[in-house]
Amino acid sequence: MATSAVEKDVHVIYILQLENIYEGPTMTTQERPPLFTAAEAAVLTRLPVKAVNNAIDKKTIAAHVRHRRGEKSLRLVTEPALLYLALERELVGDTTPSFRQRLFKAINAARTEGVQSVVVGALTLDLRPGWRVMAQRIKDLRRAEVLASADPEVLGGVPVFRGTRIPIHMIAELLSQGETLEALRRGYPRLTDEMIRLAPLYAGAHPLRGRPRKQPWRGRSFSRTGRLGGGNMRNPSRVSRFPVG
Repeated sequence: MATSAVEKDVHVIYILQLENIYEGPTMTTQERPPLFTAAEAAVLTRLPVKAVNNAIDKKTIAAHVRHRRGEKSLRLVTEPALLYLALERELVGDTTPSFRQRLFKAINAARTEGVQSVVVGALTLDLRPGWRVMAQRIKDLRRAEVLASADPEVLGGVPVFRGTRIPIHMIAELLSQGETLEALRRGYPRLTDEMIRLAPLYAGAHPLRGRPRKQPWRGRSFSRTGRLGGGNMRNPSRVSRFPVG
């Protein structure tokens, strides 16, 4: 297999250009590393879930398999895999599969040993900015999970923001349709800026399970009395608030 130009000719220092994010603690060999589902990994690294699963299938990154009785086995990845995946879009076109496997192994070893950079062939990678970014993304996801609540007695168990009846996936969907922060705050007064900011992160990491089904907010508008009404959501800005508890 031919060696890529990146491996042969160029000495590159990859710096992830992200600022104002704290650096997470170094993992020690005694600590049990946190594990992440493919959906969590995808939203944390801003990759499609398919790309995460492809990296696992091709053994570019290692995965821990958790067997669940009566359910499909769960494949989980570690923080070093997240950092590698965050680089995947830049690396895939310029490197060979074997080089990418070596890079993941180097990142994994560096995390265990507390090393701040790795050298694989002609590539030198400064890990510190990447760890800072990933630590903040993980912190945001865990905060979103704290803000979430799922109760079978509330909207059939659809995840809502704690203390309200506002579905998290609905807010994420409205944002994806171009809804503005100001309009959401007007329509849903109990939403905070933090809730709105973290809704897409939670929805991506925790997609609704089972067969796709029509959710109560899809294809409906909301009356000012808080009751579901007819109509559609082509213009979310005109939608009144969802009933809150």
